[in-house]
Amino acid sequence: MKKFVRIACIGLAGIALFAFSAADDSSFEGVITYSMSFGSGSSSPQAAAMMQGSNTKIYIKGDKTRIEVNTGMYKQVVIGDRKTKEEITLVEMMGNKYEIKSNADTKKDDANLDIKYIDSTKTIAGYTCKAAVVTTKNPKTGETYNTTVFYTDQLPYSTDMGRFKGLKGFPLQYGVKQQGMDISIAAQSVEKKPLSDTLFVVPAKGYKLENSREDMMKDIQKDMSGGGGQ
Repeated sequence: MKKFVRIACIGLAGIALFAFSAADDSSFEGVITYSMSFGSGSSSPQAAAMMQGSNTKIYIKGDKTRIEVNTGMYKQVVIGDRKTKEEITLVEMMGNKYEIKSNADTKKDDANLDIKYIDSTKTIAGYTCKAAVVTTKNPKTGETYNTTVFYTDQLPYSTDMGRFKGLKGFPLQYGVKQQGMDISIAAQSVEKKPLSDTLFVVPAKGYKLENSREDMMKDIQKDMSGGGGQ
């Protein structure tokens, strides 16, 4: 059980880190909804099975963004501001609620990226997308992971931060490998509509403040220490 919780927390955290928190086009306002599917060949089939049906929503209003990752047992919200470069992560899991604060200037990206653009196109959620193969290398383990990303230049996307740093567009379909899980993510809809400012306001109370995701994990595992093995 503890292993499953760790996979859920770290794995889905990685999904949210393709952050769109610095959109180049501040005029866009709306929400992008993605479906998420988990490969049957995952090293943790229990986790993969329980997370099927999960989704991600990205709300964008000018310089502000809200990224929601929802599963049956886990919810994560990342609220970002391009101007202040502040990013707040809110996590709800197993009855616990956590808040983690960070700044884009101090975040370290350990992965090395190589992007190769290829001659392939498809229409996703009504947008014509081009393709690129992104190779990510973890300098600590030497492990590499390739994923094909379909992106559009018709939506705002920052080229200076996020999971696909340097990509020439907004990713609407791609894959992620986290904690042994192969995760496919694809946009189902793009809605341009007015958004309430309250979506981008961090709750004043109700969340336990942690310095890092690692501290949050320690707290969750401490809470579980009475039951559940590996």
